Amino acid sequence: MQSTKILTLLISLVVFINYINYVLPNRDKLQHQIVVLKQKIEKEKKLNEQKIDLKDLSLPYKNFFFDAKKYTYSQAMGKLQERITKSAKDICTINHIKWAQVPIHSQWYDILKMNLSLTTKPKAMFMFINHLRAYPELFVIKYLRITSDQKKEVLKVTLQIVAYRMKDEK
Repeated sequence: MQSTKILTLLISLVVFINYINYVLPNRDKLQHQIVVLKQKIEKEKKLNEQKIDLKDLSLPYKNFFFDAKKYTYSQAMGKLQERITKSAKDICTINHIKWAQVPIHSQWYDILKMNLSLTTKPKAMFMFINHLRAYPELFVIKYLRITSDQKKEVLKVTLQIVAYRMKDEK
């Protein structure tokens, strides 16, 4: 009789200790969530009190595009090719550059595409991209294909670089 009482007590104690964490909510976690929610509410209140104008939030997109007032399509493509060759100078070997036939027109900008094939080492590829990023215009790399040369320790890279030319505002 005495042993069954002790056994029952031990079993109930084991169940209580092992499963109490799953049954009762974690008070520290709840307190932390309350503090975080209060901070987020205060932050939202401060943002709502500020008078933010849409002009303050807009990007100066003129800095990222070639300007149609300064450059025609051919001049913008020439400037794009010049920036690509300067970025690749001494770090990559440009195999060929091919201009797109005509620009793709949108309502207020033109898309300038240039196909490029180059041979480079992996570290030099990152340096080439960082040199391109240093220019103020926006360059987008599309259709990137990288293969390794079996005979040499170089990469053969084929890609399409896209830039944008803002049309005249009338």
